[in-house]
Amino acid sequence: MNDRFHDRVVAAVGGHYLIEGEVGRGGMAAVFRAVDMRLNRKVAIKALPPEMAFNDAVRARFVREAQMAARLQHPNIVPIYAVDEQEGIVFFVMALVEGANVAMHLKNVSRMDPAEVRTIVADVADALDYAHRQGVVHRDIKPDNILIDRVSHRPMVTDFGIARAAAEEHRLTATGMAVGTPAYMSPEQAIGERDVDGRSDLYSLGVVAWHMLVGETPFKATNTPSMLMKHVSEPPPPLLGRRPDVPQDLAQAIERCLAKRPEDRWQRGSELRDALRNRTGSPGYVPSRSSHAASSDARAFAPAAPLPPVPAPAPPWPTVPPSGLSRRDLRRWERDRRHAMKEAIRNGYPVPERSDEERIAAFRRNLVSHTALSFMLFGINAAMRGFPWFVFPVGWMMINLLRQLGGFWADGIPLRRALFGLNRRAVRAEAPPPPSPSLMAVDAGLALAPPEILHGPHGAAIQRSAASSRIVLDIIVRMTPKEREMLPSDLEHTVKALLDRVIGVGTTLHRLDTDANGGSLGSLDSRIAGIRSEPQTADRQRRLALLERQRATLADLLDRRSTLLAQFESATTALETLKLDLVRFRSAGVSSALDDVTSATREARAVSRDIEHMLGAADEVRRL
Repeated sequence: MNDRFHDRVVAAVGGHYLIEGEVGRGGMAAVFRAVDMRLNRKVAIKALPPEMAFNDAVRARFVREAQMAARLQHPNIVPIYAVDEQEGIVFFVMALVEGANVAMHLKNVSRMDPAEVRTIVADVADALDYAHRQGVVHRDIKPDNILIDRVSHRPMVTDFGIARAAAEEHRLTATGMAVGTPAYMSPEQAIGERDVDGRSDLYSLGVVAWHMLVGETPFKATNTPSMLMKHVSEPPPPLLGRRPDVPQDLAQAIERCLAKRPEDRWQRGSELRDALRNRTGSPGYVPSRSSHAASSDARAFAPAAPLPPVPAPAPPWPTVPPSGLSRRDLRRWERDRRHAMKEAIRNGYPVPERSDEERIAAFRRNLVSHTALSFMLFGINAAMRGFPWFVFPVGWMMINLLRQLGGFWADGIPLRRALFGLNRRAVRAEAPPPPSPSLMAVDAGLALAPPEILHGPHGAAIQRSAASSRIVLDIIVRMTPKEREMLPSDLEHTVKALLDRVIGVGTTLHRLDTDANGGSLGSLDSRIAGIRSEPQTADRQRRLALLERQRATLADLLDRRSTLLAQFESATTALETLKLDLVRFRSAGVSSALDDVTSATREARAVSRDIEHMLGAADEVRRL
């Protein structure tokens, strides 16, 4: 972007907005300070650079995401006033927040006050909860996207959904592409999950909170793959160890945000908001066993009753019909419910937002009634044999139906679903996936290990290997069929076999350490030397022969221990390497059309060859 782009933006928006200056530029867009001449208010205009707007798919995605974000009306969300395209420039107009973002604030102060952090995180969590309830996920929560109003000191979140729009160009040619800012990216984003939910935003918010309190992010890396790997598998350091003056409840709430598994985090932003404002921390949070395996430094909180969800206010109209109603009585009940709803709205009750299923049901009712009415009007017009006046009311009804279909398309609802409903395949896709047998096998194998083994000198390595196996198998389960075709067919079997080898060898090593050690060998040597100094007798020869056999057996066990220890280290290293290679494979992206040789495909295939070599080495370890 250069000054020519500035001139193009001025020419495109000059009819309605007066550009006063440029606020900043980035790799995705440029932001300009302007005045809305029609409403006489200050606004900010974010314009897409020409190299991105040139692609029709990117432009359509950008406009769609901005339109979805424009629906959000919340005190802690920067409102979007308009989305438009003029003279080849795609832009949206939003409120101008006078102040600085959190990133600029952190440049001036190394650490922020815990009370200020509590307020910011609670307000942002409230904004995210509202957005998630509207079906909008931010995907790029970071200090740059949290603005602090200079007058009210109110935090405001900006750029909802724009990260996904900016990544559309990559998604046209690759699946599994990581979207977001690496330092603040959730583990599911790091491994390239296509569909993430609001819990991903809460993880990123936890990283931002850590940054505000400590002065740096919890993970440091020299390149993007290493940073993604740390988010997937490395536990964050204990917050209180880096900032002891942070209140206990605040530290607990942030650490729950940073759980690796989404189900171990806060499930809604409202839960995090209430925990921070009520200073209750996270008393009901108990990390799962796999979370402990992935994070030996993870904090466990005392078991307690979970916080009850905040109930929504009951609407002043009936919501569930009584049982046993006939069809006629049900229609009468539905008519009375609509009248009560309209009366409540007229008295000031907020208009309820209908669910997707309710909107689809209303659209189908309109489709049936409009179609029947169109045929009736056509029959009347044909019987009169006059001017075809029926096309005017039919056309008006068609415009209404097309408007509803356009709303479905803008909200991401497939038109096939609106017209024909969900088929069985779609229902299976929306249903939560059943537990993977491979992941259940990992937990079952780890559960069979005796507690004294897991708490012994080799227990930490066994738990790390189990965590690595879970990560690898979880990535394999989430892969598309085309991605799996690029990997060796026996990868899953090899991972499970390696974990079994680690648990078995670790158990054997623990027992050898207990029964055979260098001290026992030295004691036997002392006893043998003492017996040899005794006079020659039959009893002396018998005891000497018995101790020498014991010494030979013990020496053989110690030699075997060295071999087993080498196998143990090789197997654990193999699992760690497989995990790293598979995360690189997923985050690099795979071509959606394998015939297209893109840089992402070449990198993925190179990593696939590395994994094949790794499997060969793993087979050697298993045969030892």
